[in-house]
Amino acid sequence: MEPTHASRLMPEMEMRAIDDVIEMGRQLTPALPPLSHALHDSFLHSHCSACFSPLHPPPPPSRVLYCSQACSASDSPLHTSSAELQLLLHRQSPSSAASDDGDTSDVRAALRLLAALRDAPSCCGSQRIAGLLTNRDTLLAPETATSGILATIQSGAKAMAAARSSQKGSSDVSEDMKATTLEEAALCAVLTNAVEVQDSEGRGIGIAIYGTDFSWINHSCSPNACYRFQFQSALDTGTLQSLRASRMWISPSGCDVKMDNGAIGFSGLRKGYAEYGPRIMVRSIKPIKKGMEVTIAYTDLLQPKAARQSELRSKYEFICQCTRCCAEPPIYVDRILQNFHAVSGDFPLERDGISFNQDEAIERLTDGINDAVADYLSAGDAESCCLKLEELLTVRVLDEGLKTDTRKIALRNHCLQLHPLHYLSIEAHTILASAYKVRGSRLAPPSTGVDRVTWEDYDLTRISAAYSLLLAGAVHHLFCSESSLICSAANFWANAGESLLKLARSLAWDENYKTCMCSLVNQSEAYYHLSHPSYADFERISNHFRNCVTHHVREVWDFLRHGCPYLRGIRDPIDFSWLGTNLDSCLGIVRNVSRHELLGQTAEGRPMVFQLGVHCALYGNFLLSICYGEGSRSTSHIQGILRSEETL
Repeated sequence: MEPTHASRLMPEMEMRAIDDVIEMGRQLTPALPPLSHALHDSFLHSHCSACFSPLHPPPPPSRVLYCSQACSASDSPLHTSSAELQLLLHRQSPSSAASDDGDTSDVRAALRLLAALRDAPSCCGSQRIAGLLTNRDTLLAPETATSGILATIQSGAKAMAAARSSQKGSSDVSEDMKATTLEEAALCAVLTNAVEVQDSEGRGIGIAIYGTDFSWINHSCSPNACYRFQFQSALDTGTLQSLRASRMWISPSGCDVKMDNGAIGFSGLRKGYAEYGPRIMVRSIKPIKKGMEVTIAYTDLLQPKAARQSELRSKYEFICQCTRCCAEPPIYVDRILQNFHAVSGDFPLERDGISFNQDEAIERLTDGINDAVADYLSAGDAESCCLKLEELLTVRVLDEGLKTDTRKIALRNHCLQLHPLHYLSIEAHTILASAYKVRGSRLAPPSTGVDRVTWEDYDLTRISAAYSLLLAGAVHHLFCSESSLICSAANFWANAGESLLKLARSLAWDENYKTCMCSLVNQSEAYYHLSHPSYADFERISNHFRNCVTHHVREVWDFLRHGCPYLRGIRDPIDFSWLGTNLDSCLGIVRNVSRHELLGQTAEGRPMVFQLGVHCALYGNFLLSICYGEGSRSTSHIQGILRSEETL
């Protein structure tokens, strides 16, 4: 999942805690409706344009579609009055230019934002629209603007002006397009403040712009809060009033903005705008003291500092100065995310007169990963993707580009590979888990009979589960050092649990294997409902889960990784202390192969994979409940999987 929300890091724009102590897992805001929202063009025919819910089954193609009469009644007037209809009609006309082929969600959201304002012209007199910074001067300034963003804003504003002029029935559209200051301001506000709305599968399906009670929450690479979306049809008046009256645990600091029933950002907008759209809720992921600033992440936190800074600078025009970015020396997580591993020999290489250009190595590896992903996504060749990625992960980056015999001789004792915790390794492992899952998707459920299960499908599903477990362990290792990675850790643990439980079901074992004697399983329901755990409780529960998972991993890891040359080099996917040893010493070695080949079929092995899957899913669900709440789609999904196994 990757966010695009932003607001300038200015002293007058920040949100601070107003309670004495806010525990982790506290919902800090009510379910906030968007000021404006728009589906990406590719989802206009499969999702409701009002609430973003998927349509079942998708109806025949139309310009905009709705899941219910209530959504249609609430959204279609704005669709018409905002000139969004005219914009879509223009794009579908034969005279539409080839340059119009890009996604129009930013432009349509800006049109909707202007239509929701009570007095649009006056809003453009300042640098804010509905309290949101437009950032127009910076985005359009010749000395700072990039050619791409400048062209996007100018062409988008002209398209908006043409659509608005057509909607009003103006006879001189070209004249109306000359003055586009208002449209530029609205589009800049969208580009600066829009959030990428993701569905339960992590796909970006559209964008939404929220009021200042959300958009004034600043960024940090070590945030103390996160957010989630709530998808539902248009609400009745009573429910809507209840949501708006919910308590805010945060408030703006250092700004002169009128508060309205504990929320800001509603004034200056037409009545009824908040009756539809994907809502957003902010939750604490760390204990927050009164007066502390509340922050969220605008970028992927599993990137090293340079990648985060580059993305924030290009998208939002600021350089992050959070504690993580300013740490000297860099914190452990940022060092390990860009580390290479000596599979033989010692550092530093300089003692043998060898220089290592890390940027060139990263560029070469990134190109290779992109090439493999193209095979997977564009050509649908998951097998080629797996082969290419595993070759990249095992390549020794100093073996290429050797031009002299002197260097070759010196490098005999120096071989570098990507560290298993390098951010490119994590990216590759994520793709591999998905690609192997797709390759093994023919694996039949037990109800269809074991005769339809091929050993090839079973092995592919097993290796997918192994990569999912490696991802969970790797991100958890980083999470133990940087607690703001809790959301990433939660999702990876939940995915690992789901993959392992699918593997456990694949051989149509009898129900006797569904037995978990661990006391932790019996206590898990109480842990799940511990909505606001103290940090001491959180540490105790996490340690309990970690100890159980570590025990089960030792029993099944050799079985899970068997047959995968790359995974043979990963001694333990949870405890990475082995990385201090020579990696060559474990390459190609699988202990007790004959025993572990049969692990999943023996009376001893049957419950092992199942118990590991249950523990991973339970721990993931516990972390998800802190990040997103008990009623979120993520927690409900994992709860459903666990209940289907009749373990709770």
